Amino acid sequence: MAAERSDTLIGDEVVRMLGAQGRSSQVLAQVEDGRVTLSGDVPDAATKRQVEAQVAAIEGVRQVRNHLNVDSGSDSFGPRGRAVRDNPDGAGDARMGDIDLDDNG
Repeated sequence: MAAERSDTLIGDEVVRMLGAQGRSSQVLAQVEDGRVTLSGDVPDAATKRQVEAQVAAIEGVRQVRNHLNVDSGSDSFGPRGRAVRDNPDGAGDARMGDIDLDDNG
């Protein structure tokens, strides 16, 4: 039985794949136990589907959670798919839940 591929190796390949595509430069990926969560912006629905399919085809990926947003440009500066968000307070950010970086508890 082959050993499972590490999340680090999967993540490295996802980053390389995304970097090779100019149309998915605003995509972030998180890998945990072979499950890849995609978030960020893409310029159109076809790119959203393509990124998901390409990530799913990477060796070791067990599941893809696609939280990509098709960027209409209405909430950003710059061209479609290369958005700079105008929400410094984080209002309307990703649907993945809050992350507390200051854990004093």
